[in-house]
Amino acid sequence: MSLKGFWRALMYWPVRWLTRFEFILDESAQQLAGCNHVVYVLRSTSITDQLVAERAIRQAGLPELNSELWINGQQYARVMYLDQTAQNSAAQALVDFERLIAAHQADPQLNVQVIPIGMFWGRKPGQEAREGRTMVADIDNPGRWRKFWLVMFSGRHVFLRASTPVQLAVMAEQRGSTQRLAHKLARVARVHFVRLRHAVAGPKMTVRAVVIQDLLDTPALQQAIADEARSKKISQAQARKIAEKYLHEIAANYSDTLVRLLDRFMTWCWSRIYNGIHIEGSERVRELAEAGHEIVYVPCHRSHMDYLLLSYVIYKEGLVPPHIAAGVNLNFFPAGPLFRRGGAFFIRRSFRGNKLYSTVFREYLNRLFQKGYPVEYFTEGGRSRTGRLLPPKTGMIAMTVQGMLRGQNRPMSLVPVYLGYEHVMEVGTYLKELKGKSKDKESVWQVLSSLRHLRNFGHGYVCFGKPINLGETLEQLQPDWRDSITTGAEEPERPKWLTPTVNLLANQIMYHINDAAALNSVNLCALAILSSEQHALSREKLVNQLNLYTQLLREVPYSRQAYVPEMDGDALWELAKKHDKFIVENDGIGELIRLDGTTAIAMTYYRNNIIHMMIVPALLAAFALGHKRFHADQAEQLLTQLHPLLQQELFISHRAEDMGLWVRALLEQFVQLGLIQHVGDAQYRVAQRDSQAYAQLVLLARSSSETAQRYAIVLELLQQAQPISRNDLEQYAVQLAERLSAIHGISAPEFFDKKVLSTLVATLKAEGYFNLTDSGDILADHRVGELSDEVDLLLEPAVMQTIRQSVQQLVTNELI
Repeated sequence: MSLKGFWRALMYWPVRWLTRFEFILDESAQQLAGCNHVVYVLRSTSITDQLVAERAIRQAGLPELNSELWINGQQYARVMYLDQTAQNSAAQALVDFERLIAAHQADPQLNVQVIPIGMFWGRKPGQEAREGRTMVADIDNPGRWRKFWLVMFSGRHVFLRASTPVQLAVMAEQRGSTQRLAHKLARVARVHFVRLRHAVAGPKMTVRAVVIQDLLDTPALQQAIADEARSKKISQAQARKIAEKYLHEIAANYSDTLVRLLDRFMTWCWSRIYNGIHIEGSERVRELAEAGHEIVYVPCHRSHMDYLLLSYVIYKEGLVPPHIAAGVNLNFFPAGPLFRRGGAFFIRRSFRGNKLYSTVFREYLNRLFQKGYPVEYFTEGGRSRTGRLLPPKTGMIAMTVQGMLRGQNRPMSLVPVYLGYEHVMEVGTYLKELKGKSKDKESVWQVLSSLRHLRNFGHGYVCFGKPINLGETLEQLQPDWRDSITTGAEEPERPKWLTPTVNLLANQIMYHINDAAALNSVNLCALAILSSEQHALSREKLVNQLNLYTQLLREVPYSRQAYVPEMDGDALWELAKKHDKFIVENDGIGELIRLDGTTAIAMTYYRNNIIHMMIVPALLAAFALGHKRFHADQAEQLLTQLHPLLQQELFISHRAEDMGLWVRALLEQFVQLGLIQHVGDAQYRVAQRDSQAYAQLVLLARSSSETAQRYAIVLELLQQAQPISRNDLEQYAVQLAERLSAIHGISAPEFFDKKVLSTLVATLKAEGYFNLTDSGDILADHRVGELSDEVDLLLEPAVMQTIRQSVQQLVTNELI
């Protein structure tokens, strides 16, 4: 036995007992299970590393690390080591690469896959100006004594990452000698490992006190302090203390130790709170991180759970947790210090007029970007109380763009994230706030009170949407944006293009969040039951409707990123039933599922999470029912007209010019599902009135009823009450919506929300549906009447009559 073999045998069981690992593979690497033409690249010759890697690779079903690799009758190395401290291994790796490339040039059919495997003993980023602690910090090439302490103190936190395989067949096709190509491959692998370390552990940390002092000494803050002293007529020392106080209020105090402890606690906690966490799209984020991108996560905001869930998922996906912009209202003891050590930095709700605070916060955020820390902020500003996306707040996005204008060298990508739940513990509180109750101030007592309500919350959904490359987007929207780059003490430019560009970027983020939406058992059941009369359905009708929704969205996907569960309607209902949100009764005929008044209002929250995915199919169903027999062109025309209204209200990402294609695809699927019948030459008619398909079409159409009713109210007012001031128009629309809600039992709180109606009026104005008189009153365009007539056909006759009569009565009363 060789000396190396002796040490391997001696260390095998101790290493096995003392180590525990997590192994993440890209999908392309997973697909190589069972394929023999695979080689590995490791960064260290350590026997300990090899023993752990062997177990991980065996578990993944990939070829054994120490197995032989034979190609065309010749043996090749299975593993290449790029250990810079062991020159023999680095030189041997080049020789092995060269032989493999030569083999590919000799045999064009050959395609060996090279999988780089990064290994990390713990995930401490280390400290700037001094190395991390030897016993617990991951060191690339430690000596045997240091490695012993690494195993002892970090052996239970080993992380392995198998990246996207490199195809040697592609490398061999490039020009150059085998030696040159081998050197290039080795260089690419070394750069990859450096970027991988940055993606997994993040940049080296700086002590918080040093960060604050460094920021106070930057030219930009020195200038801001001088301006503050001059404007407030105080000394520069006093102004500096104010700036320092702001930094102490803002700055995070990231602790890897706390993050590691929270990982253990959260793993235990999530297993009791949730049945599981479904994750989509994480691989594209890992690719960005490993490509050296600065990542900014921009999730929707449903619950206080968002902070914890997203950071936990990011960490478990092999990426460094982000620094999170949190409202200063969360900076209370003991949550504030814990959040701060978990990476939270605190921001005031508003700092308009406080130039010093604005500069301090902007410079702190810019430092995070420049140092390469991932950042997370919620574009909506606060938690959605209705379940829909809120209009984006653009302040943080503007500061992110300004970060690019301070000479950000690394590419920056915004990653939209859809967060969904089968249960949100704050929904009851949201409903009280929508009814006018003041928002309770966050405190330790509120936290302890909420802990009493922790129970099984079903499944959580974290879906990473399509990233937005900020540099490329700015090139498209504003090709000369680089002319505005500033450095030093200069204020970041606020060019004329900044505000409109930021607004477009903010909307794009919201579209991408909705593109990544996830259907689940609760929001699908809520959608079906809330669309029914008296909020009640038989089990058979509910299951059939669930099958309809999922099949429709599988065959005509809302987007490529949207998640549709593979389960059938029966399985979805059985899953939803476990949450005790629905009343289940047996009336002697069969199982009846319903919602009572209070629960029905609460369930609108979950329905609203996905209403944007169903609104166009639902409006198309309503159009079919209103016309009975119709031509595809008619449906296309109406949905294209409604497109800007839907896009502003529900952040639908589809372009107006794509609506025709979407509508025709839906019509084909409606035919396949039996909801309508094709009668030739793009003509259709609805199914027989006494058929199950007709009942399903009605239920689908009712998903759009509240949206169509809002449009009908505003359009009817524009016709009958003109000229009318915008304030009166919005006020009357709210009154009519409240009246309609009372008469027809509409339970959605956002139905008569003034902000939603105001957005609708603003969109109609932007689309030119009305003009303003010299006195500022509204005069409707002729298109208002045409659109109003079309929208009326989307409504049930009784609702349409209520709207028309109520508007006539209101106009008559105002004239009197």
